[in-house]
Amino acid sequence: GNSLGTLPEFSYILEYKEFKNRKVLPSDLINELSIGEIGVLYEYSVTHGSAESRKSNGQFFTPDDVAAFMASYSRKFGDGVWLDPCSGIGNLSWHLVAAQPDPESFLLNKLVLSDKDQLALLIARTLLTISFQKKNKNLFFDISENFKQFDFLSVADSGDLGLFDVSEGLDRIPKHDFVIVNPPYLATQADSRFECAKAGDLFAYFLENIIKSSRGFISITPQSFTNAKKFTSLRKLILNNFKNLTIFCFDNVPANIFKGIKFGSKNSNQANSIRTSIMIAIEGPGKRKITSLIRWKSNERELLFRKATQHLSEVKLTEEFFPKVGKDYEELFDFSSSLNRLGSISSTKKTRYALYIPSAPRYFIPALKKSVKRASQKTIYFDSASDRDRAYMLINSSMMYWWWRVRDGGMTLSLETILSCPIPNFKLNAELIKRLEASESKNKVYKQNAGEAQENVKHPKTLINSLNKVVIPQFASLLVDIHDNSDLTSKMKRK
Repeated sequence: GNSLGTLPEFSYILEYKEFKNRKVLPSDLINELSIGEIGVLYEYSVTHGSAESRKSNGQFFTPDDVAAFMASYSRKFGDGVWLDPCSGIGNLSWHLVAAQPDPESFLLNKLVLSDKDQLALLIARTLLTISFQKKNKNLFFDISENFKQFDFLSVADSGDLGLFDVSEGLDRIPKHDFVIVNPPYLATQADSRFECAKAGDLFAYFLENIIKSSRGFISITPQSFTNAKKFTSLRKLILNNFKNLTIFCFDNVPANIFKGIKFGSKNSNQANSIRTSIMIAIEGPGKRKITSLIRWKSNERELLFRKATQHLSEVKLTEEFFPKVGKDYEELFDFSSSLNRLGSISSTKKTRYALYIPSAPRYFIPALKKSVKRASQKTIYFDSASDRDRAYMLINSSMMYWWWRVRDGGMTLSLETILSCPIPNFKLNAELIKRLEASESKNKVYKQNAGEAQENVKHPKTLINSLNKVVIPQFASLLVDIHDNSDLTSKMKRK
């Protein structure tokens, strides 16, 4: 770029062999761009040149505001060397450096970037030099050893070595104390080299190596590790190694963390619809905190990061799942923990008492006595009409919807989540049951999916509120807000 050619303090970089015979452009094309915007350009150019590149295979560049939010937590760690193990062109590292009291010294002495992509590392080194060179007039060359071409998943330690097996050397990972990372999110073959083999996802393997080779980390990954069964071993690793843990969980509607589009995506849905989680794991004593699956509107994005800590609760995290509970719902979660579960009144056999539950929730979850025309729905059976009607009231109240967001919150509603829903002790209400039955016919809604109209039922809010007052009266006013499309707006309403 032009910066290298016209600013004398950077012209020495052009002496590097990789820049020999490169044409210097008459204008600086990236002068006004942030590191995140340059990252988007690189992502686009790589996927444009190779549709099979890693950027189209589950790696998304971290937006500037997200990277700055993550990097701000580095101040809570002690002194040590940071590693960015799949750095790309360095947008996470850039914000990590920018967050330090002496960025130039930190870049020189406290940061290592590694990646499989040699070109990305060269771009990162150049951009970081141009951004943070102050006193050191030879910074580009002095930091060269801090940029290492390395495949972070080429090494592993399953923790289950036989007598004559040799560990595939985590000690080959570049020396470091802490990690900041946005790993690739990609389902893959189960890899027996890893303790988390069953996860079958690259990000889980990255986190395993990070946990085993570092003293703490800041990561952004899909939030699925908080609840999916295949991530049990990862949750166990996290809990066994860190008492000081902060986990922010972010929904993908109405706005999402990765706000752009997916370059090179083969999916017809070009929106980047990953529900994400930012995890901060620090060595030593401390508390474990987690948020609800936070929803916000795109115009609240700046507020989201400013107020994120207000959503943290201190509920118990277990290997079974990390409950995504917001601060305001902590008391409800504690109350629910001692209740019976829906599975205790359901039948494992097919009976004449059935409920049908559409299994793709967004802002509501109904239970229906009549099946609807759609591709996916769960059927639950009961031994009696009264058990069915108790479940009918429970699931159509906000309780089931809240529990799904605590226990899962993914694309579909699993049978396990439905049957594990807590049941408060309440009396059947014949009038409300009649209103629900009438609403099934009156309040049908349709959503297009794969060219087909998917039928569902959306009960009116007044009916749901009436159910809440019977099913769980002490928390009815709190649960009014659970269906809203912004937790930030709801929280302000409650103040």
